[in-house]
Amino acid sequence: MKIDWAKYLKENPECHSIVENQEYITAWDDYFKKNRKIFLSNKLLLITGDMTIKDENMVLEYALINNTDKPVKEIELGVTLSLFGKEYFTGALRTNKNCYEELLPDDVRLDLIDFGNDRYDNQELTNDSYQLVVHYCNEINYDTDELSEKELQDSAK
Repeated sequence: MKIDWAKYLKENPECHSIVENQEYITAWDDYFKKNRKIFLSNKLLLITGDMTIKDENMVLEYALINNTDKPVKEIELGVTLSLFGKEYFTGALRTNKNCYEELLPDDVRLDLIDFGNDRYDNQELTNDSYQLVVHYCNEINYDTDELSEKELQDSAK
């Protein structure tokens, strides 16, 4: 199992301290080794980490595990995010086009989602303070799966 950060994060100089932190990757690796039996399925799986709220950003760390038999690149998630027991966001999230390398079977991609913040003070949240329900997680192909801007906005309501 290879664990690596998303391509766009590795290419961003502002993120070098995060993506070059080997202790962080080792912690994820240890987690996967201890819990490997839980992840045995023929699906794309999303495992959440900590969430950081700072100013207008609400950033969730996550790992995408490719338990399918083919490589994947871009994905779409249908999610509901709740914080402190209150729903904050429901809708579809898509990875940005051409920001990701192929994720081979049995490999893991570490990435971040910024949900934006307009109501909470700066803080670090653990899994006890938030809940992310993933309704679906599918590979997409931007050449054949383009949604109109209106469809994407409607899905976030």
